Amino acid sequence: MTDIEVDLEKVDDGAEKKVKPAKSRIYLQLISSIVVNLTLLASGICFTWSAIAIEQYEDLKNVDNAGWVVAAVNIGAVFGPILSALLLNRIGRKWLIYATSVPFIACWILTYFEKSWVYLFMARFCAGISIGILYAAVPLYIGELVETKIRGVCSSMMPVMLHLGYIFVYGVGPRVDKETFALMSIIPTAVFLLTAIWLPESPYYYLMKNKEKCAALAMTWLRRKNDNNEEIEEMKKSVEVERQGGYKELFTVKAHRKALLLVLLLLAGQQFSGYMGVLSYASTLVRSFHTNFDDNLILLIISAISMITSLISSCIVDKLGRKPVFLISSYGSSLCLIVIGVYFLLEKLHMDVRSLSLIPLIALIFYIVSVAFGLSSIPAIVTSEIFSIDMKNWATMITNIYGSVLGIIVGKGYQLISDHVGNHVIFLVFASIELIIAITASVVMPETSRKTFGQIQEILNKSTAKHSNKTEGGEEETK
Repeated sequence: MTDIEVDLEKVDDGAEKKVKPAKSRIYLQLISSIVVNLTLLASGICFTWSAIAIEQYEDLKNVDNAGWVVAAVNIGAVFGPILSALLLNRIGRKWLIYATSVPFIACWILTYFEKSWVYLFMARFCAGISIGILYAAVPLYIGELVETKIRGVCSSMMPVMLHLGYIFVYGVGPRVDKETFALMSIIPTAVFLLTAIWLPESPYYYLMKNKEKCAALAMTWLRRKNDNNEEIEEMKKSVEVERQGGYKELFTVKAHRKALLLVLLLLAGQQFSGYMGVLSYASTLVRSFHTNFDDNLILLIISAISMITSLISSCIVDKLGRKPVFLISSYGSSLCLIVIGVYFLLEKLHMDVRSLSLIPLIALIFYIVSVAFGLSSIPAIVTSEIFSIDMKNWATMITNIYGSVLGIIVGKGYQLISDHVGNHVIFLVFASIELIIAITASVVMPETSRKTFGQIQEILNKSTAKHSNKTEGGEEETK
């Protein structure tokens, strides 16, 4: 079934009654999530490509050229959320995500025919557009396809697929020539193109377009049961609310404003952990520890460990909760950044640190594991959960643009500060900012695990109401 809408027109009431619920109610939801997250595998390859490319391309041995090529992904990603906001409700979630394959393919074609660093900049800019769209559309699409009880698991597949992309880069990249690697990097996108066409469109989108029968059939396909009326009715209410909403309410309504500020805080924690800077210059960083290990082998092992960590996190994020996972990840990464920063500081003070070279390497391993445990996934999960349906499109656009801008600052700042001031400064700065964000999140972040969108909105409104009552009470006492 390639077009769920066309098939539905041929289905009468009697035919619908013949559909029998299967034993498992979630397996197609999980398969759908895996297929959609193949786009994140392609994104992971693009993110880490620069770590091996700096050594392979002559033009990238120039520090400024390399810095701009590294930043190009985040520059492109600034435009992705804007396109997502304009097109999500026009062409649908499924087809917008499907269309991101075009810039990905263009990226690797430009890389294959590279003649200067400008080709590489344009290639990564194209990939950035796709990544910007995906970070906005994929959590939304998955959140609308799957049930509440597995929403955290399905959303946590994003970092798992990203890490599979990292493993592909570190495992394959150094062992083949750059042209072959460019062609091989198209494979995940090709697999996605062949499999995603069979997925249904979001039931929410069908209801927005007043195609209730299409929504019902999509739900039957996803849930493997006929009786989805209660869930569809709840979706209808959400869609009606969305039609009444406008972007101004995101700033004027306190509950929406609080949700926005919270997600901006979580994204700041994700970006100012310095992960994208570390990832982009990982090979250079490992060599600066003066160990005798092969840097690509070390990075391959680290990526495998971090992928396992992401898998563990995806299994426990619903049970343990979003907040504890985020805080463990934030405090853990801060500690590791301090250790690495102190190592570079001692080296800057002309102390003999060669006997200590294993310490920053171990800290780097635990740092990447810490980030993989929560920082890489929790902001996206919370974004998909915390905004009411009428605010989600606008909020996703704003938060993803914000995240991309921070990514540009972190990526370019990492290169400039490490080259002109020293690695010790950039790592200690990242550690300090991350620690402040972790402390702040421990105070203001609510728990959203295993809660419906309605319950999450009630939490935000109650906390806002409590704050208002306290303020009013204080004013009365003053009077």
